[in-house]
Amino acid sequence: MSLILTKSRGGEFLTLSNDTVIGESIRTYGEWSYREIELIGQFIRPGSNVIEAGSNIGSHTMFIARDLCPQGAVFAFEPRRLIFQILCANMILNGVTNVHPFQLGLGAQEENFAEAPIPLNFDANFGGFAPGCIEGKGEILRLVTLDSMLDQLPPIQLIKADVEGYEADMLRGARQLIARDRPVLYLENDRTDKSPELLRLIDGMGYRSYWHTTEMFRPDNFAGQPADIFGAATGSFNILSIPRDSGWNIIGEPEITDFDNDHPLKTGA
Repeated sequence: MSLILTKSRGGEFLTLSNDTVIGESIRTYGEWSYREIELIGQFIRPGSNVIEAGSNIGSHTMFIARDLCPQGAVFAFEPRRLIFQILCANMILNGVTNVHPFQLGLGAQEENFAEAPIPLNFDANFGGFAPGCIEGKGEILRLVTLDSMLDQLPPIQLIKADVEGYEADMLRGARQLIARDRPVLYLENDRTDKSPELLRLIDGMGYRSYWHTTEMFRPDNFAGQPADIFGAATGSFNILSIPRDSGWNIIGEPEITDFDNDHPLKTGA
């Protein structure tokens, strides 16, 4: 295994040398899809508590904990062992002590997946593996529900999830927590086949949703690099969901009402 330490004015990160997406972005720009952090920052305060499902190596975790809610806490969930260990190392490297990391995934029920170890001998997008998709043995991925931890969690102001198509399952396992705290939801939604189910589930929980699509490249990135290594055609496709009774209004973006057809990745969208 080869790790690379990258330092920028944003912080320090260890990355796997063969990580071609998140790792490559950090090595080039000192950050990953930072526009997501900028949006999240509008909905949490220094003392807020955040749940992050699918923390990967902490490329968002660190900035949320250090810069957005330094008096609060981030409960970071990452099920893959080696990725989880790098997540923990990156928090220590940056002196971030208000992250509570769990080597767990989040789903609709408790379950385990047998997998082979993550591939270290060829290039890969280590943020793109769904639970159980690495065929083989040697690793166990454990999924739990957030509701099983309800008594151990403080009031939560925001849930962020990037769990490779498991966003709806994660929400189903968090119904009690969502009813208790009514947090803002910020969820990846880049699978057109799963989007209608996810949007209807969120609507049924009393939320209205808005698209947030952003390019991976930020011209004012921490490393000051002017070139876009990803290309304008690539980006992050997420939804921001707000409780209907919150009184908040999202300016400039229409509410998603056509759950079946409204998706940026659909032809003509």
